[in-house]
Amino acid sequence: MGRAFDIDPDDYVREKPGHQFLVRTEAYTDEEVFDLEMRRIFERTWIYVGHETELPSAGSFKTAQVGRQPVILIRDKQGQLQAFFNRCVHRGAALLREAEGSVQELRCPYHGWIFDLSGKTRLVSERNDPGGYGPNFEEPEGLVPVPRLASYRGLVFVSMDPDIVPLETYLGAMKAIIDAKLDLSPHGRIVIASKPYVCRYPGNWKLQTENIVDAYHFMHTHGGFVKLQAKYGDSTGDFGVHKGRSTREMREQRFRGSTWSCRYGHGFAQVPPADPSYFLEGEFGGFYRGLLDKHGEEGFERITSKATSTVFPSMGMIHQQIRVWRPISAHETEVLIYPYELEGAPDVFNAGMLRSQERFYGPSGFGMTDDVEIFARVTQGLRADRVQWLVFDRGMDTDEITEDGDYRGLPSSEAPQRALWREWRRLMKPAAHGA
Repeated sequence: MGRAFDIDPDDYVREKPGHQFLVRTEAYTDEEVFDLEMRRIFERTWIYVGHETELPSAGSFKTAQVGRQPVILIRDKQGQLQAFFNRCVHRGAALLREAEGSVQELRCPYHGWIFDLSGKTRLVSERNDPGGYGPNFEEPEGLVPVPRLASYRGLVFVSMDPDIVPLETYLGAMKAIIDAKLDLSPHGRIVIASKPYVCRYPGNWKLQTENIVDAYHFMHTHGGFVKLQAKYGDSTGDFGVHKGRSTREMREQRFRGSTWSCRYGHGFAQVPPADPSYFLEGEFGGFYRGLLDKHGEEGFERITSKATSTVFPSMGMIHQQIRVWRPISAHETEVLIYPYELEGAPDVFNAGMLRSQERFYGPSGFGMTDDVEIFARVTQGLRADRVQWLVFDRGMDTDEITEDGDYRGLPSSEAPQRALWREWRRLMKPAAHGA
């Protein structure tokens, strides 16, 4: 076995409760560590692979990666979702290479074997031709299913671990964040109606996991955007996502609310509205009044709070989008951003939110380019491996542990980042998997 299988995770993540939290440089840069992550993290957790609305009818499919394992998510003729390894059981060819689409059956392009939408073998080509298969041939039953498939409010996850805890247990406190975002729809449902934005950056996957819930970086990394918003406000196409105020007011807004470090590695930052009644005015006052009537004052404040969140290890929700990141190597990561619509919301509301997503997160937007540049800078800096440690101490002395074992931090605490690294440390130990 390689050196990576013998690493001591406690020597990569060092924590002195309430005082110090350090992560070793090689946790980001070592390819052997990366290989071990694919097996012990990505093949042992729940991984988000799609939303039910992306597969509207029989034969609709999506392809995805679970670590390095290629999978197919497909709807069968009974309307049920199925998940299979994207591999023909004959000679191993990938059955589908498109990101999404629709098929009547699954046909291997190599030798023409055919499988139905439920994965059963339907045709072994030229079975009885000369040199074909004899009477003792044991025909494979069908495609190999992914061990676990489950969904929560339309969000579909799979796991390679047949013994993993149920999805709702795994999500834990993150369910409240998902519920709040989906309950902003009058029907409690979202729809993936747009193609994703896709980008790759030169850096480790954990940089994205850390960044999406990092309330600390915004005023610095996105300083140019902050100045633009302070000057032009909604005229930039903001649509209320990053409200244009003075720099001082934007800073005050970002230092409100709380951050969370949750069991199983999830984290989120949450900012309640300064004045929920603000939403009841203007063009969409009627839309928001309907939500207030449905959920009451407490529920209305919950669903109008802003939250950025990550479901460990590779899925996040921020504003009106689902974000997925796919590790390619220790030094390269692919990110897919899926804007979604709120079912039952006014069309002009959903259109405005999409334009806002394009403005900040799209390929020519302000936010994605800033973050990718920072990831490249971090990757460059990590080459200075004579500097052993990265520092994640911020807010440790004020984090409060809850009855559920989660940590609640102040607004710019690095509590969400510590959630990632605590779970990383746990899963990377051989004892976590009996090997």
